Amino acid sequence: MYSTASYQEPFWAKSAKYVRGRDPLGVQNSSISVYAVLLPGMTNLTLRLRYYGFYLWLLDEYDKLPSDSFFKSSTTNHYNFIRRGELIIAYLMTTKAPQEQSIIGSDYANRKKNEIIELGYYDLALGADKLSTTKKGSVYWDYTSGALGQYYAGSLLNLGLIDAKQRYFERTQNKGAELAQAFRESLNPEAERLFLQRILEGKLYSEDLDRLMAFAINKPLQGTAEGDFYEKLLLAPDQPDEELNTIKPPEQRKETLNLFLSYLNSEDEDLDYTELPYSLYKKQLLSGKFSEAQFGWYYYYLNEQVHYSLEAVFWGLLELMKSKTYSVQEFLGYVTFNTVAHEQLSHFSSQDKLSDVIVKLGEMESSVDDHIDSIPKAVKGSGEFSAITHGIIALLGLYLENEKNLLEVDQYARRYDLRTKYGNALEVFETYVIKSKQLTLYEFVSRLVHTLLNEHIAIAYNKMGNGEKNLLKFIIEDNLLIHIETMEPNFTNPRLRTLYNFSVDLGYLDKEGNLTEEGKSILNQTSIG
Repeated sequence: MYSTASYQEPFWAKSAKYVRGRDPLGVQNSSISVYAVLLPGMTNLTLRLRYYGFYLWLLDEYDKLPSDSFFKSSTTNHYNFIRRGELIIAYLMTTKAPQEQSIIGSDYANRKKNEIIELGYYDLALGADKLSTTKKGSVYWDYTSGALGQYYAGSLLNLGLIDAKQRYFERTQNKGAELAQAFRESLNPEAERLFLQRILEGKLYSEDLDRLMAFAINKPLQGTAEGDFYEKLLLAPDQPDEELNTIKPPEQRKETLNLFLSYLNSEDEDLDYTELPYSLYKKQLLSGKFSEAQFGWYYYYLNEQVHYSLEAVFWGLLELMKSKTYSVQEFLGYVTFNTVAHEQLSHFSSQDKLSDVIVKLGEMESSVDDHIDSIPKAVKGSGEFSAITHGIIALLGLYLENEKNLLEVDQYARRYDLRTKYGNALEVFETYVIKSKQLTLYEFVSRLVHTLLNEHIAIAYNKMGNGEKNLLKFIIEDNLLIHIETMEPNFTNPRLRTLYNFSVDLGYLDKEGNLTEEGKSILNQTSIG
């Protein structure tokens, strides 16, 4: 029998290493696709709004360079022009505003603070330029095209601010040029000239930093053309999509901003903005739909809970594999028998039809929230079968409490091309619940376990076929299940931190997260009628 170690290192070759994956069932992309529709033009990594304007200004200045400029001689030098600009901002912010978060290259800049004492300047060329001989970790950013290429380009493309042609970034003629000019108006001619001079020279001096403060990422934006542009961008209709079957362009980003500010405008001092999706999910269950974005967040959180429930079951299965080696059939029988016999399912007979089990769940005192909240406790201590049963009951409870909304969910998902995303709640309900209603509880649990094992293997091999490393959490060798790694169930991060940061940058929220007068004005302006 193979052990994990011997499986990883065959005698004739060294295999790819197993790597950690946060989505062992491959379902989370359906959640990610929903919040991408709700907050287009921002990601979990585009955390500071002023970088948008900075990049447009930088690309505009690049376009003005003479055609024989060294930086126009190759894509490598095009990227290095951008990279030097990013590193200047990193040195500026870590020196002049070290408390600011989400600054690109800040770790490197902090490590290199003594360089200016030793050399008399910061070596931008050494710290930024990415060449074929550059060692990983030796520059401020390893990704070749900098944080622009790795983090921000997708959002800027989505918003119609830049184009990418033959691996070169360039600003668009309309919106891109407008933002570049708006950013320029927040600068002064001396700061512009100095910034570009330092990029070309490849050196930055300590006396430069005060003169470059107009480039600070935390510079107040209220009452500026730049701030007005960002506000107009946030409040504009979402990027048109020829595949959307709608007459009026959606405005879910604008509606989400309203929902977000309205939530934070509560008198509850313990409010956490990350709880907004849960709040809107509950609001939909109690009151019904009142805006497109509110329903979208309801759908997002429904997906999240469904995924979390399945991942709780899968976590329990992996933990059981870790404790003992089973044959596939032995494992199915062992898990199924002990699950239906668990105290959490003591109200049911193993021979009850699943449809009857679902009805009985609606008559019980425990809620879906109770079971979702019990999953992390099970993971931390109370055991594998506790996690499995809480996950199963939560999944069935979610189907029961949302059944009346599923037609509307289907319509929303189809409007935004979300229905075909693997792992969406509708598909999960169909695969695991609806098709199993006539099965006994015992048969349902057995099918659920078998399906989860098969789905994980299929998803892992599919990702490996796309070039990713080995993501299997278990293998089947000689009909034996061999544990590799266990991943805890988790939720996705739906860009709300980015929206929070943007709201602070635009002056809608103060540093403590309270609505300002400007924020209250925007709240009224975006009111959902």
